[in-house]
Amino acid sequence: MTLSWRRALIVARREYLTAVRRKAFVFTLVAVPLYFGGIMMFADRGTVSGRLESLKAFTRLGVVDSSGLYGQATRVITTTVALDPTGDPAKRQTYRAAVEFYPDQERLLEALRAHRVSQGLVIPPDYLQAGRLRRYGPAGNVFSSAATTRSIERWLARNLLARHLDSALVERGTRPSVVLEDYALSRDGQFETRDDRREMMDFMVPFLFSVLLGTCIITGGQYLLQGVSEEKESRILESLLCTLSTEELLAGKLLGLGAVGLTLVGVWMGAGVALGAPAMALANVPLAPGLLLTAVAYFLLGYLFYAGLMTGIGAVTNNMREAQQFAMMFTLAIFIPFILMASILAKPDGPLAVTLSLFPPTAATAMLLRLGTPSAEVPAWQLAASLALLGLAGWLVLIGAARVFRIALLMTGKTPSLPEILRWARAGK
Repeated sequence: MTLSWRRALIVARREYLTAVRRKAFVFTLVAVPLYFGGIMMFADRGTVSGRLESLKAFTRLGVVDSSGLYGQATRVITTTVALDPTGDPAKRQTYRAAVEFYPDQERLLEALRAHRVSQGLVIPPDYLQAGRLRRYGPAGNVFSSAATTRSIERWLARNLLARHLDSALVERGTRPSVVLEDYALSRDGQFETRDDRREMMDFMVPFLFSVLLGTCIITGGQYLLQGVSEEKESRILESLLCTLSTEELLAGKLLGLGAVGLTLVGVWMGAGVALGAPAMALANVPLAPGLLLTAVAYFLLGYLFYAGLMTGIGAVTNNMREAQQFAMMFTLAIFIPFILMASILAKPDGPLAVTLSLFPPTAATAMLLRLGTPSAEVPAWQLAASLALLGLAGWLVLIGAARVFRIALLMTGKTPSLPEILRWARAGK
């Protein structure tokens, strides 16, 4: 039976409508962006609010000075926090903590237990030579401790230098920069003002694209795996193959479920651009058409690669549970770059990052992470080689999957061995 695209499109339409009408699809479409968006929003606010709350709770510092260096120290610690990266004075918050001196450590610890002071500081006699201090406080987390540590260290430095330097030198020595005008070399060879918000957005756009593509590729592949496995297990495929060839059935499933993935990409991307447009405009981050085209190319080729794998797995396994167990080993590969993200961002042009961006199972997410790193310059040949290798691998996997699909589709009982599957993929018999 020759391939009829009319029949393949009928299958594609059925697969698409069946998938998008599922409650799981609607839930994924709506819940996933809300989930990740909520996590990012609360994580950012939580870090800032956690620091501010720790400074707000830091109202009294008890000190035992055995060194004699701080007898004339100021009795207040003032901390000013810039709430805006531009250093706008109107967007600063000032916190103050009173300093109380105690004659010995026992009385200081008693005051801590009675909550008369927020934290305690013991300055040993050899502090000037050894620089060793002891701090006591309530149980907390690393972020709250770090927020108050800087305030205490600045108070120590101010009062240690105040006996020898005038106030202006002390101020500048403890706060070398109030507003730092920072310039960075851009990719076009020009020095531009470094903007943390813009750099973060420059990275976040490709990063979110990589997360989006990985999720959509796996989602489309899982729909394909589920469809093939369930229809084989329920014997529906036997009826379908009475009027369709295996090529028409496979082509229809690939087109229909690929369109499901594109629907997810389109809706999520549209929602992301609509919601993120004000922040991107404020940070002066243009949404490059080239990046969009690159992301779409990686989605199509990545989907082709993983769709072939899912088709083959669904055809050779006997039930959905068995299929998911085999598929998990392959689907985790696309998220390996996120596990190694720290190494990739540290050396975006290093051997690990380049290898992952060229290796087909990890190419889509790894290359978009590299493109999002401000310090990285991805050569055109690497981008072309990555797409070419992913496309070639997808084509070979799809050919092998079609041969396995044709032979194993109606098989039931024992799952074929790996040598048998490889023989089917090579020779189609």
